[in-house]
Amino acid sequence: MKTNVAHLARAARRRLQSPRRVASEVSFGNAITKEQNPAEPELLSGSVLFAIIKTWMDEDVIEATVRNALVQGAHSVFVIDNGSTDHTIQIAESSGATIAEVYDSQVFDGRLTQTLMNAVVGRESLRCGADHVWWLYLDSDEFPEGPGGISVAEYLATLDRRFRVVGAKYVNHVPNAKPEYLPGFHPVDFQPLCYEFAPVRQPPCDLGHWKHPLQRFDRSGHFVLSSPGAHSAVCSDPLIEPIGGIITHHFQYRDEELTRAKLELTCGPSSERTSLYASRDHGGGFRRRHRSLDAIYSGRWADVDTVPNLYPKAILDPRPWADLTAVRRWYEIADVEAARSRWVRQRNGNGSQQTERHSPFSSRSQQRSDESLG
Repeated sequence: MKTNVAHLARAARRRLQSPRRVASEVSFGNAITKEQNPAEPELLSGSVLFAIIKTWMDEDVIEATVRNALVQGAHSVFVIDNGSTDHTIQIAESSGATIAEVYDSQVFDGRLTQTLMNAVVGRESLRCGADHVWWLYLDSDEFPEGPGGISVAEYLATLDRRFRVVGAKYVNHVPNAKPEYLPGFHPVDFQPLCYEFAPVRQPPCDLGHWKHPLQRFDRSGHFVLSSPGAHSAVCSDPLIEPIGGIITHHFQYRDEELTRAKLELTCGPSSERTSLYASRDHGGGFRRRHRSLDAIYSGRWADVDTVPNLYPKAILDPRPWADLTAVRRWYEIADVEAARSRWVRQRNGNGSQQTERHSPFSSRSQQRSDESLG
């Protein structure tokens, strides 16, 4: 008996000390690998695209975020809201979204938010009955599109079934004229200037993707667990992404007054909103935005403090997005020009009203700050 016990103990030690066995049987997930989409892909049938958006005090942009997801082919759009006290929830619903979760917290916790998002993804995937559900994870200031003028849904329909995650080329936009943005429209019609961003520190993948916003639920496969911010994902099954991917347009600087107020509440001297990330990159990212406000809104690109970029000089010379005619809109261009003209008339004809316009960051909102960690 002693010999048998000793033999089993030695075998157990060998098993635990074997890197290959530990990696395959104990690790939580595998690294994302990349492959070219084959010339003759094995296509999925019966799949749908859903979108999920996290929000906090985003009444100025949430209508456009929801509508863009819909024109990109999302069958349903779900919102996870961090207790907004403005009209974010009502506008999201009226724009076609379903409010899946509303939670209240005094500080931003990315892991908590992502846990709630993953839970909604699992629940709604099971409820819908489809065998395969692509999920588009979004912050409220992110506007994805497919490559070459096609929609996200159309792009997914071209992929081999082996791919369960898709990365995104990330494009940061900057304002160079007023109005910086008007609600209800795609922000690209107000901020065509942009530069490409690819992370230098801890890149989620060697394709330069800042995020992997598309992740697929398979009813017969292991659950794909999105990381906070959808920068990456983990799964017990191998995860493969296609070379290429989609494009995400990022509009972090919109109306100057609202952007300044929101960042003050996020990381200003009296704010505790990002206190959990005070010594980490997320907190630093918000502080960079806050420090860069004057430079951004005066076009002094050399003074903008950005997250370390693989293309460090890109911010110095932002260029207009080359494919503006391919952008999918839910309105006519004439509607944009009419709205811009109304804005100019209002400002010129009643400057005091423009200056004293309603801000969602007044009175009842002063103890909150920015939810989005774009």
